[in-house]
Amino acid sequence: MAKPNTRQVDRVIRETESRLQRIRNGEVSALSGGEQARFAAHLGRGCVKVVRGKSTSKADRALERVFSDAEERVAAELAAARTARQAVINEAATAAVTRKTESRWW
Repeated sequence: MAKPNTRQVDRVIRETESRLQRIRNGEVSALSGGEQARFAAHLGRGCVKVVRGKSTSKADRALERVFSDAEERVAAELAAARTARQAVINEAATAAVTRKTESRWW
């Protein structure tokens, strides 16, 4: 059986794993555009609270929530990519078995 062509899916998996690791490390650049905007807004609100001498706990929780939501979303994307890779492998295996069984002449 020939090896199934999973290069594209493997590339997506590698990129998604890298992005997930960067999100876990707290890199803002790994977030999507909308998430970066939310992050900046909550960070700005936290800065205003600091300047006014008030508690920043609500802004801190909001920043953590941005990263946890992003981590959850990227983890789901990674799981979907791995499922797609397995589907490509299963499809190639099914085609190989079908090809072998149809080639019998008796």
